[in-house]
Amino acid sequence: MPTTIVDPNPRLATKAGGASGSWLAGVRVACIGSSTPLRIASGALRDFGALVDSFTAHLDEKSFSTAEYDIVLVDRIENVSVMADPAVSLAQDYLQFVNRANSSVWVTASAYGLQTSRADAVGSELVALAAGGVLGHSRVGAERIPVVPAGDIGLKLVGITMAMAALHGLNNFRETNSPTHLDVSAQAAVIASGLCLEMGHALGRCADEGGSSRYGAPTGFFECRDGQIYVVVLEQHQWEALRSCLVPALSDISTIEDARRRPAEVNAAMASWAAERSNTECERTLQDAGVPCSAVNPVGTFIKRAQDAGRIISPLRDMPILPAVVAQTRNEGRGEIKEGFTPLRALRVLDAGHVLAVPLATAWLGAMGAQVTKLEDPGRLDVYRRRGPFVAGEQGLDRGAYFNQVNYCKNSLDVHVDGTGSSLDIEPYDVIVHNLSPRRAKAVGVDGATVLAAAGPKLSVGSSGFGATGEWSNYRAYGHNIHAFAGLVAATRDPDGNMGDVGTPWADPLTGAVIATWVLAWSLAGRRDGNVAVDLSMAEIMAAQLIDLTDTDPGNYYQTSGIGGEFFLRCETDGGMVAVTLHSSGDVGQFEGLTGVPFSQPALRGAMLLPRGLGSLRHLDSNLLADKLRDSGLAAAAVQTSRDLASDDFLRSTGLFQQVTSNALGSYEVTGLPWVAVGRPRAPLTAAPERGSDEN
Repeated sequence: MPTTIVDPNPRLATKAGGASGSWLAGVRVACIGSSTPLRIASGALRDFGALVDSFTAHLDEKSFSTAEYDIVLVDRIENVSVMADPAVSLAQDYLQFVNRANSSVWVTASAYGLQTSRADAVGSELVALAAGGVLGHSRVGAERIPVVPAGDIGLKLVGITMAMAALHGLNNFRETNSPTHLDVSAQAAVIASGLCLEMGHALGRCADEGGSSRYGAPTGFFECRDGQIYVVVLEQHQWEALRSCLVPALSDISTIEDARRRPAEVNAAMASWAAERSNTECERTLQDAGVPCSAVNPVGTFIKRAQDAGRIISPLRDMPILPAVVAQTRNEGRGEIKEGFTPLRALRVLDAGHVLAVPLATAWLGAMGAQVTKLEDPGRLDVYRRRGPFVAGEQGLDRGAYFNQVNYCKNSLDVHVDGTGSSLDIEPYDVIVHNLSPRRAKAVGVDGATVLAAAGPKLSVGSSGFGATGEWSNYRAYGHNIHAFAGLVAATRDPDGNMGDVGTPWADPLTGAVIATWVLAWSLAGRRDGNVAVDLSMAEIMAAQLIDLTDTDPGNYYQTSGIGGEFFLRCETDGGMVAVTLHSSGDVGQFEGLTGVPFSQPALRGAMLLPRGLGSLRHLDSNLLADKLRDSGLAAAAVQTSRDLASDDFLRSTGLFQQVTSNALGSYEVTGLPWVAVGRPRAPLTAAPERGSDEN
């Protein structure tokens, strides 16, 4: 069971047990090998009821038959030798093997994609985060060593992406009865999710760096009497709420724009106020006023606090991969019973969300073929429409770089919401997804209770920072609040050994992938005789990816173990950095052969290798050095930013960036799905819906 079944209304709810744990009943999965992505992907499918058989031995065409399996999962990221026959370790031979053996759905993860010029390259957690741009945005200045986030979050995201791709493939297979091989790129998975805002900024030719760097004061961590808090203020009403708590220190700074011009004064006042209080007192005081503030919790502390706060979640060690609280009803004459799966082309999805997680999830569903409608209230448009950043710096409601990046493949529906109610009719939709506050969701008519009471069968997926039930249900949060609250920050260390944070809003796109996976699993259920409401907490999703750090001292994660290690090289010619992972003694020998000097293993993961460690390779710039190491069979990637990636020739050759056309912008690029069906072109995408004459 991946969920806890709750009873929001005793007259409507069925007994505990729930349908979500059987949505994939009868689906057989073969998991070939043992790795972090495979553990996450197979675990997610198992949580929905799939039967998983794990094979640790290498694939053997003579002894391994896929005919009895609906899905086969293979990971070639860190080791391309997944075949019993060493002659089939090359990607071209592997592709031919899969073409012969595949009878339904096959999903292969690799470092850069099986159909690219880097098909046989290997990778790692560090390399995926470097190649995916995350490490390029996890440092203060290009000369600083990046902060390496704890918990192998990059490879875990690849695992969720594999599960999502598998369900996409299974839906198509059931409709067409044509076997499909889905090619998942670890680099693309990180870029399309963890770097989606920064990519929107770069592809949209926006000024400055974008993403989290645009936050003003106060933003960041502040010391309290017994720990730390993370505070971020982005809206005027949040600034006014903060001023009311810090009276009289900020009384003469009336607007958030003024605060951004006086960051030293604002941050000093915030630090002084926080130092006199406990972190939970700061959190509750500011949240009660409407300010996004979160205590910095270790993951174990977060789970205990969540249970004490009234969240019905599993104990830490029993947490599923994609945790949620689920309620369900039987139709009892209010709707039909549906037998069999719903093809994606017939799935009607209402996106009633805003900002990032929900729009990204529904854009992916639209790219997979679902009919997605974007709900827009003309009186309360998405902040990404209103505030930008705007393409090429020119304002306009159709020029929001972030909005366009995460809202492709959708039609628009205007819904007016006022004090008397909403004009929305949810009857035409199978799936309703939102990340609105409980009060706003009820006013619009997309809250879980409303969907549960409707004629069905329907699925409601509600996403929020801390869940729709419990004392945190009205807490405000942005991605970095979630990092702090759910345990990522407490486990992460910067190069100086201090507590650190990943530079991109990781929790949001991670949740987007989880939302899409829940919807896909529901669409494949063999029988739907009622409505289901799924309550997703971004903090719980984040914590579920960190459970292996619960009993570990944060510093231990960064200790190098075994032979080799994960480290950075700085190139003297261009000042750039290359992330390198040496998996074995063989890798060490290969590295020494290339450099001509003995390898000095760094004591800490993510350390900078001394310049003399480059030996004869010191004359190469970062891109050439990464190519040299990668072509020699080592896991390596230059540390790049979104702007680097936007113009990267290799990445462009993969087709990840797809062109769409709009009236306001003409042709522009968005980041598409991080997987592609082998031997088939990518499906075309459509531009985000436009406001047209309402633009000004």
